[in-house]
Amino acid sequence: SSHFGFQFFQGSERCKIAEGRATDPVASHEPPIKAISVLRFSGMVASLNMQLATPTVSSQAPAQLRGKAAAQAAVQLPELSAPASAVASNSSPVALAAAAAVGGALAAGASRQRRRSNGIHAATLPAAVAVAPSTWVAKGGRRRTRGGLTATRAVAVAPGLTRVSNDEYVREDVRNIAIIAHVDHGKTTLTDGLMKQTRTEGTEDLASMDSDQLEAERGITILAKNAAVNYKGVKINLIDTPGHADFGGEVERILNMADACLLLVDAQEGPMPQTKFVLRLALKLNKKVIVCINKVDKPAARPDWVLDMTFDLFASLGACDEQCDFPVVYASGFQGKASVDGPDELEENLFPILDTVLEYCPKPQVQADAPLQMLVSNLDYDQFIGRISIGRVRSGSLKVGDQVGFQYGEGSEVRTATISKLWEFNNNSKREVAEILGGDICAFTGMDDVVIGDTVVDAADPKPLPPIEVEEPTVVMEFGTNTSPLAGQSKKSQFVTSTQIKNRLDREVLTNLALRVEPGSGDGFRVKGRGTLQLGILMENMRREGYEFMVSPPEVILQKDPDTGAQQEPYEEAVIEVPTEFQGVVLEEMNKKGAVMQGMESGSVENSMVLTFEIPTRSLIGMQGKFMQRTKGSAVMTSRFARWGEYDGKEKRVREKGSIVSSADGTVTGYTLLNMKNKGLFFVEHAEEVYAGMCVGIHNKEEDITINMCKEKNVTNVRSKTGELTETYPPSLKMSIDDYLGHMDVDEKLEVTPEKLRLLKASGKARKGK
Repeated sequence: SSHFGFQFFQGSERCKIAEGRATDPVASHEPPIKAISVLRFSGMVASLNMQLATPTVSSQAPAQLRGKAAAQAAVQLPELSAPASAVASNSSPVALAAAAAVGGALAAGASRQRRRSNGIHAATLPAAVAVAPSTWVAKGGRRRTRGGLTATRAVAVAPGLTRVSNDEYVREDVRNIAIIAHVDHGKTTLTDGLMKQTRTEGTEDLASMDSDQLEAERGITILAKNAAVNYKGVKINLIDTPGHADFGGEVERILNMADACLLLVDAQEGPMPQTKFVLRLALKLNKKVIVCINKVDKPAARPDWVLDMTFDLFASLGACDEQCDFPVVYASGFQGKASVDGPDELEENLFPILDTVLEYCPKPQVQADAPLQMLVSNLDYDQFIGRISIGRVRSGSLKVGDQVGFQYGEGSEVRTATISKLWEFNNNSKREVAEILGGDICAFTGMDDVVIGDTVVDAADPKPLPPIEVEEPTVVMEFGTNTSPLAGQSKKSQFVTSTQIKNRLDREVLTNLALRVEPGSGDGFRVKGRGTLQLGILMENMRREGYEFMVSPPEVILQKDPDTGAQQEPYEEAVIEVPTEFQGVVLEEMNKKGAVMQGMESGSVENSMVLTFEIPTRSLIGMQGKFMQRTKGSAVMTSRFARWGEYDGKEKRVREKGSIVSSADGTVTGYTLLNMKNKGLFFVEHAEEVYAGMCVGIHNKEEDITINMCKEKNVTNVRSKTGELTETYPPSLKMSIDDYLGHMDVDEKLEVTPEKLRLLKASGKARKGK
């Protein structure tokens, strides 16, 4: 072991590395060869990433020159002494180069970072060098030294590709990282900033990652998207993921493409429920996690407290010592600044984040002789070229014109297709290429029946990967044709039949693994999802595309306990941040729903509290709207699935107020609106068309009330004094799909058209043929 200047000790002792470097004015000008040495001794492994840092003695130098260099190395490396000189004078430039380079580089970087995990000591070191003659490399590059220490040398075989074993390589020119966080913690803003600061000529006008209309309106990420930036000659594939718990399925499948995760945490709010969810997924898949404390420019930012809470979160999720020793970077995505030194020392760009990614993100590993493998993790669609498969090439390569196979797990049929177009990601767009090598993320077209979870394989030697698995849905709604008296009357309605609705839902299932579609009652379809927000987004997209349909109120999905056979329902962890003046309101409402308080702490701003509850999912439906009304819009509630718990069987009403129901068909008169404005709030306006059984407002009391909204004032020849008075019609209550889903009771349905949303009673004249 002294040939390389290492001393290993059992137990808690760290590996000690002697300092020193062999130098000589006569140096080799041959290009450096990147290498990785794996040193095994007494069951311990030290992985050293080494690259040329200083000139080394050429293998063609005279013997006396090599002896001189060995003498200098012996002086600078006392622990090498005779063995080192013997190595140098023994015409072994590999050992000399290793000793010199390791000594110099390790002295500078060994103290920078050390990890300890399960009795294995690994020092992450800066670049060092290993230069060897081609004849020595051709012989295998292996030398056994004393004490059972074996040094296995891996040399570059192609630009950007480095061999780490006989049949395994790493790509030096690619990194794959996913950006994960809680909703509204700044993922998309940070990604946009990285692309703007690394853009090249011709890419001045970059669209935001949240380019979808709904995403721009709501300010949230709904679908995971791919992007790529080039920094210091390395292509960094960025994957932007949604932050809301309802879209957790997007995060689960996207993590399969990444080697590491950039976890964003708000510098004011700290870790939130979805932060815990996405971090648990990353740790479960053993992904390297880089923590970025974002929004440090906030006036109420508290980065030190956030860092402590993040560390506690890692520990509570069972992270090992190595995972808890995560790198930290501070940033302001809005200002485009970042730093690794602290929140008060921000640089004028976001490059510290990219430098951290290059340093800590694992390099993609590919097998040279393995057949083609690519797991389809995402799908896109183009009306001219059809389905576009997106994923990461695990091994092999893809070329335009290649015939490849598609297989969904072991034992399934292998379908074949020809790749017609192939793209790589460049910023937030795609760039057409002729070939994609292993380790990179790409998109291609040519297969019409591909689904998420398929493995692109070599048709002659198929070796599929396990399909992607995501958590099961917890909420179900029934979609069906619109059966109201006003069905099909909107000029924008293009798709109204059951077949058209089914085709649209089937297409949605292809790209959304968290959704399930099953046959329902009659011509309806039961659509299962993670929550009402996910289903509401689907409904909003469908109505904007010209679909008209009717949906039932959301219901929770029950399951049987595999051990006892008892029914279980989903429970969620709800976190509510509210001003202290409304703390009692939140406690009162959650107590009515049977919620159990899990914790209470001060909020991120002055005079605010953060309350944590565990509550059944069916009791949580509609609570967001209720809190917005009772706290004047100041309460912020987030939730995530916690567990399956006992089902009590009691029916719970979503709301405490009844509905105002129209008893006649026709148009709403101002006379009725003025006379009935004290009965409650109305959804409709003067002269709007209604029908019998339609819910036109919210009653002030618990029971429903029926009103003839089309009644007009009787005309007489007697003048009324009140006729000279001027009164204004009560303003209508504007409700979105999300508002209606939280307001609907079990005996109501929602009519969704491209122009109008109408709530109606499920029975009676409100439905044709009923």
